[in-house]
Amino acid sequence: MKTHSIFPSSHTLHNYFDRELNPIIEIQSGDSIVYQTLDSAWGAEKRTSLGAQRKRWTDVDQARMASFFGHALIGPIAIKDAKQGDMLEVQINEIVPGAWGWAAAGGFPSEWNRRLGIDHDKEVMLDFELDHAKMEGRSQFGNFKQKVRLAPFMGIMGMPPAEQGQHSTFVPRSSGGNIDCKELQVGSRLFLPISVDNGLFSIGDGHAIQGDGEVSGPALECPMERVHITLVVHKDTCLSFPRALTKDGMLTMAFHEDLDEAMWLALNAMIDWMMGRYSMSRAEAAVWASLTVDLRVTQIVNGHKGVHAFLANDAIY
Repeated sequence: MKTHSIFPSSHTLHNYFDRELNPIIEIQSGDSIVYQTLDSAWGAEKRTSLGAQRKRWTDVDQARMASFFGHALIGPIAIKDAKQGDMLEVQINEIVPGAWGWAAAGGFPSEWNRRLGIDHDKEVMLDFELDHAKMEGRSQFGNFKQKVRLAPFMGIMGMPPAEQGQHSTFVPRSSGGNIDCKELQVGSRLFLPISVDNGLFSIGDGHAIQGDGEVSGPALECPMERVHITLVVHKDTCLSFPRALTKDGMLTMAFHEDLDEAMWLALNAMIDWMMGRYSMSRAEAAVWASLTVDLRVTQIVNGHKGVHAFLANDAIY
C-alpha cells in the first residue's frame, strides 16, 4: 500500500462538495494520505495583533470555488473501485495541529447567537498559540490568557451526496462532511456510507479542541501541520449514517434540522448495531441501551444538528 502526501495549493483546495468535482488523485483502497491543511476560514497566517485582519489564502483555482463561502477543504480523492452503496473506513492515524488558532462568539444574528443573547454584541475573537509538544493552547491577546488542553480532530471528513450540484460544506450529511464530532481523535475509525462512485473524499476544518455542541459556532479553529489517515473501502456494507470506533467505545451519529429527530435516529442506529454485535432482539438491545448508552449533542450550529449515541467498550461484558 502507498502513502500519498498532499499540501494546500490551487489544485488541491476547494470549498464545496460536488460529485462532478475533478479528483486531485486516485488511490487504492488501503492507501494512506498525509495532509497539511488550512484552518476552516482560509487563514494564511496568525493575526499579528488584537483587531488586526488575518491574511487569507488566495491561491485557489476559481473553477474549484463555489460562489458561496465554504470551509477550506483538500481533495477530493477518488478511491479506485469504490461504488455507491459501499462503506468507507477512515482510519485516523496521526493529527498534529499548527502553531496558531482562533475562536469567536457573537457578532451576527445566527440562531445560536440569538439563543445566547449575543446576536447584537460585538464579535469576541480569541487568538491562540498552540504547542503540540505540550498539547496546550494559550490565549494570545486581550484580558484572558488562560490555557486549554488540546484534543485535536478534523471537523470535516466526508464525500458528496448523490444529488447533482454544488453542496455547502456547512451541513453534515449521511456521507459525512461537517460532522464536528470531538470523539474522532487519533486511533479512531470512522465509517461512512459512500453515495457516489469513487467516493471523492475531502477533509478540512481542523479543530484543536471543541466541546460537545460547538455552541458559539466555531471551535478552536486551526490549520493542521500533519494529518495522517488511511482509507479502506468495504464492499456491499450499507450504512444510513456515520458510525465510529474510538479507543473508548463505539458511536453512531445522525443529523437533522430537529434535534429530537437526530437523537432518535442516532439511538436507533446504535440499537441496530447492538443487535448484531450481541445477538440481541430489538427490545433486549433497548433495555441494555437504557443502561449503558449515552446520548451526546455533537453540534447545534451547522443547520442540521448532530447527536451521537455512545457505548463504552467496558459497558457490557
